[in-house]
Amino acid sequence: MKTTQCALAALVFSTPLMAADWDGTPVPADAGPGNTWELHPLSDDFNYSAPASGKSATFFERWSEGFINPWLGPGETEYYGPNSSVESGNLVIKASRKAGTTKIHAGAIHSNESVTYPLYMEARVQVTNLTMANAFWLLSSDSTQEIDVLESYGSDRPSETWFDERLHLSHHVFIREPFQDYQPKDDGSWYPNPNGGTWRDQWIRIGTYWVDPWTLEYYVNGEHVRTVTGPSMIDPYGYTGGTGLSKPMQVIFDAEHQPWRDTQGTAPPTDEELADPSRNKFLVDWVRFYKPVPDTNGGGPGNGSISVEKEAEDFDNVGGYFSDGQSQAISTYTTGATTAINYVNREDYADYTVTVPEDRIYNITYNISSGITGGRIDFLVNESGTWSNKTQTAVPNAGWNNFQPLSGGTVYLEAGTHTVRLYGAGTHDWQWNLDKFTLSN
Repeated sequence: MKTTQCALAALVFSTPLMAADWDGTPVPADAGPGNTWELHPLSDDFNYSAPASGKSATFFERWSEGFINPWLGPGETEYYGPNSSVESGNLVIKASRKAGTTKIHAGAIHSNESVTYPLYMEARVQVTNLTMANAFWLLSSDSTQEIDVLESYGSDRPSETWFDERLHLSHHVFIREPFQDYQPKDDGSWYPNPNGGTWRDQWIRIGTYWVDPWTLEYYVNGEHVRTVTGPSMIDPYGYTGGTGLSKPMQVIFDAEHQPWRDTQGTAPPTDEELADPSRNKFLVDWVRFYKPVPDTNGGGPGNGSISVEKEAEDFDNVGGYFSDGQSQAISTYTTGATTAINYVNREDYADYTVTVPEDRIYNITYNISSGITGGRIDFLVNESGTWSNKTQTAVPNAGWNNFQPLSGGTVYLEAGTHTVRLYGAGTHDWQWNLDKFTLSN
């Protein structure tokens, strides 16, 4: 939603009570027990004007042109101030040819202030039809810690279909001298369009909840689609010195030509593509940021304590591809005082009937163990006969039978009875053992 010209004039004299574009769109992440979400002042609905050259005072309250330091960008990228603007209710990040060169002028802006966890951040965007990256990301001032809320490569070239149909949801930790770089490379870091086809011809809500230094939750169009948690996923080589993603970071929106794509045979945009206004603009309708704060209202709807616990062995049905010589794909066993399921291999699953008392977002917690690296547990819900994958959670290697609580992110469920599937989706033939899982607020 965008305001009219009259409403824009009124916005100059707005108060915090005036509506923003995201009003009525709930925050999909859970603020935690006893907390509620408080809007951070960096949030911007871009309902003002900031021309390509000169920008405006309203723009400069939050943002600056270019990168967070004098670097001009990767590969053939050359960040160029006039290729960012605010017009027609959108932030516009444009790509164009630098005349007489192979360089690509690309828009980029960064936040004046740094932000830190816990923080939920979300933008409504439409990506370019170019082989360049469309990026919404955070970076520490020393360029050693990075959170990529969005990297998207939308192009209608036949060779680019795989990238065109996926969003990259990731992070980096670096050592600068000698240079070392880690980012997750599991399948879950590339999120395919659940409806099939491209992402570029639609508006997308893309969000990340930076829960703490060791936990990131990713959300696409209000659905929790990925969680990375623990040292094995955030920083397995200790590049942060044991601190995880702990440094304050600035927010960046930009377009980039990334050289790694050249090495895979992806040619940079052509002059014709860069000159086409229907292709060369990365649009941001709004961006919002929230901090969890204590809920001083209390007692409101949905504020009561809810905990729905399901023992793993109480499954309705199991299936999959590996039986390990067992009578069925998944077995039940007892270790000490714990009864759990085991022989869960890649592509095995267990189905459960779960009843919840309220329409709300629920926290998922698994009591789980694994003795391998590369395990993943997915939480699916049967919606009118179709399995919808709600969350994907990497399972850390803490040892078989060493059951530990693991945050599985959040899922929105309406009051009533649901059929839930827990799916072994990692890369290893073996996956995990499970004692129980819990849905709570």
